[in-house]
Amino acid sequence: MTEQRNASLTAEKLKRREKLFGTMISCITWTGIVPLLAKRKLDFAIFELEHNHYDWSELEALLRTANMTGLTAFVRVTDIAYHQVSKVLDLGADGVLIPRIERLEQLEQVIDMVRLPPRGKKGVGGYDFAVDDLQEKIARYNKEKQILIQVESPQAAESLDKMLETGEVAGAIVGPYDMSVSLGIPGQFDHPRFRETVMDIIRICDRHRVSCGMFMGGEADMRHWRAQGMNIIWSGSDLGCLLDGYNRLCDMVDKVD
Repeated sequence: MTEQRNASLTAEKLKRREKLFGTMISCITWTGIVPLLAKRKLDFAIFELEHNHYDWSELEALLRTANMTGLTAFVRVTDIAYHQVSKVLDLGADGVLIPRIERLEQLEQVIDMVRLPPRGKKGVGGYDFAVDDLQEKIARYNKEKQILIQVESPQAAESLDKMLETGEVAGAIVGPYDMSVSLGIPGQFDHPRFRETVMDIIRICDRHRVSCGMFMGGEADMRHWRAQGMNIIWSGSDLGCLLDGYNRLCDMVDKVD
């Protein structure tokens, strides 16, 4: 199946720490956006639950379309809660992005919610398990479903080494806005303290051979942090691209007499 091949490819690229590019879908509910994105050079899309309004039916429609069109789909959940983490996987997500995680104990909870026994405690369910060979499906499920974590505070950076020792984290992604706020320097991404903290995170990921990335605002950010060793480039959103497109159009119209 196409979605399995693409999800497996993304998992392998994360494991090998190859360059990956992903974007966020945060407000559009029209499922037609998914095949359009699948045709582009995207490795994955992150569907947003933390800061938006998707209900379960809307999210499932988007995830099922992603499965059918071969677009690897991660979901950023609202919190570390079984009813949400387990459900988005049952609805078709290829993995979860966990925000605001700061302690090893929290990650251990996530592992139990994502992994099926014997590696975790997740219940068997969802359309993924409508197959005969359940044992083979469980093994593939535990291998392909990815756990990504957001490092968004100094406390998270301090705990990162222990969290990566579990071997269950496919990628660590810096949340620049929350990190800068936590450091007491809101939005100051060129501040030495911000850059030193991010470099520490990169070094820890490098030591554990784990993929590392950040939400990046533009080409300069991408080039800088790619040169420092990041391989996950997360940039843009449906809302941001829509606004940018209309802003350019308005600027164009303003130039017409």
